[in-house]
Amino acid sequence: MNKVRVTFAPSFKEVAIEEGKTILEAARVAGVYIDSQCNGKGRCGKCRIRVAQGGVTPLVDHEAQFVSPSDREAGYRLACMARVLGDVTVFVADENLLTSSAANKVFSKRTKKLNPAVKSYVIDLTREGNGGHILFQDVVRHLALKHGLHDLTTEVDWPGEIAKDTRKITIFVWMDKEVIAVERGEDERALGVALDVGTTTLALYLCDLKSGNIIASGSVTNPQVLFGTDIMSRIAYSVDHPVTGLKRMREELIRSINVVIERMLRASGFKPHQILDATVVGNTVMHHIFLGIAPDKLGLWPFEPSVTSSVDVRARHLGLAMNPYAYVHVLPVEAGFVGADNVGVLLSEEPYNHDEISLIIDLGTNGELVLGNRERLMSCSCATGPAFEGAEISSGMRATAGAIEKIRLNPATNGIDYAVIGRRGWASEHTRGKLKPVGMCGSAILDGVALLSKTGIIGKNGAFTNAAGIEGLRTGPTGIKEFLFVPGSQTGTGRDIVLTQKDIRQIQLAKAALHGGCKVLMRHFKLDSIERIVIAGAFGLHIDKKNALIIGLFPDCPVENILVVGNAAGHGAYLALVDRDKRQEADWIARRVEHIELALEKEFQREFIKALSFPG
Repeated sequence: MNKVRVTFAPSFKEVAIEEGKTILEAARVAGVYIDSQCNGKGRCGKCRIRVAQGGVTPLVDHEAQFVSPSDREAGYRLACMARVLGDVTVFVADENLLTSSAANKVFSKRTKKLNPAVKSYVIDLTREGNGGHILFQDVVRHLALKHGLHDLTTEVDWPGEIAKDTRKITIFVWMDKEVIAVERGEDERALGVALDVGTTTLALYLCDLKSGNIIASGSVTNPQVLFGTDIMSRIAYSVDHPVTGLKRMREELIRSINVVIERMLRASGFKPHQILDATVVGNTVMHHIFLGIAPDKLGLWPFEPSVTSSVDVRARHLGLAMNPYAYVHVLPVEAGFVGADNVGVLLSEEPYNHDEISLIIDLGTNGELVLGNRERLMSCSCATGPAFEGAEISSGMRATAGAIEKIRLNPATNGIDYAVIGRRGWASEHTRGKLKPVGMCGSAILDGVALLSKTGIIGKNGAFTNAAGIEGLRTGPTGIKEFLFVPGSQTGTGRDIVLTQKDIRQIQLAKAALHGGCKVLMRHFKLDSIERIVIAGAFGLHIDKKNALIIGLFPDCPVENILVVGNAAGHGAYLALVDRDKRQEADWIARRVEHIELALEKEFQREFIKALSFPG
């Protein structure tokens, strides 16, 4: 029988399997975890994947109940039903949706000022006369007299019969200057979306613009990992494919954003036309691709963005699943690779309003740093890579159900304890639970490296030594040394969960880039120490601060002065969504920050090399 190759993104694990086997069977051979509660019978709908490239058998009838028409068009299938017909690339998206109260916990509590860009006005037609009908000129006159809104324009096709048998209509106005929607009745609810386009993860927040409440939030792996795991590889893909590269990356991005929006709307009972505003942040490369601008210039000195100012684009021009007449506000870029996401972090944390000097670290595939206070702010970008988000690590994965999220040494047994997302309490090699671990997410990878370092299993240079004599160090099947955390007999994939010598090197490179960047900023400020660190980013929300210091992820700082704030970039996008004044603030602060290009800093290479070692 013919053998075909199946590649699974974002882990990029590959397997050769017989033609005609299901994708679920291929995943099990490759050691890629895909949830299948019905064990491949097509009954649970949990094994959803997306076929990104290659041939599979057509959709079968009963898949339709689990795969909507729009999802089907995007390439979604059930892994247990789709059989491979040739070489294929499969995207295991790990989607995650949170709703209502859970979503409101995404951001730390702050005072919220409500002044959205889109506001609603109800017009009582029974008082306006005009024979039960109303013309656009009548609306303009009414809003000018009653609300002080003058010279309004619109591109909405004004329906002459909109007021027939209707007592009231609701008008939605953007930035006090343009009517972007008209609805029958007195429903003043307008929705907005705040979007954080990360290199590895997309995060979306669906908001009620009237109350400022977050209705739902969702995250999904950025499908652009199909074209490379970091921003430089995305630039290279665009350069190497001048006709199709940007188009393909952007199509994948917009498709995934729309899938998450549609699912949030479906879960909340709303329709796309009710989304009347959106704000977007992302690093410079993601920002450009989102707008359909080739990021090629960012691959060459002097790394200049094509656009730095904020941008307002109509939703229909971007292809987003929202009201086509609505505007999407993309926050400004600072400089180089320090993008709109860092501006979002600044809006969220407001270091420019404080006397105390803070080091703000946005932990992600493209790490961004800000140091300063109201007197001076400096920023830089460092390529930490995707290691802390679980990518390019042998047993790494996203922070979803089944991922080990914490690791510790049990002093009583001298063995490894671990905590799994979706399962309560700690487990060890001597206990079993209903939900078996299938890999390690970023926080557990950090814990694991810290454990290996502080016990002497790895030396300061990162090489395995096992001075502590703890059981688990071995030579792996490829001849590389590795440490076993969970044997395959106790995992959901049947594969051992390990950290290899190569994995340790990946962590060393990532943390050295971050630490070196921090040191360069400190030298510019003539600081020998840091007294306050703010950790932003979804990964940062779950890290053990002591373990981060043990591996030297960032400069020493009193643990009690290390604050973890979650997705500050997304929070900044949210603030700009519910308070339009924040958009002007973003334009102001983006131009005020001093940008440091690490590639030009002689000290960076020296600090980077020093930071490769683990602290003694």
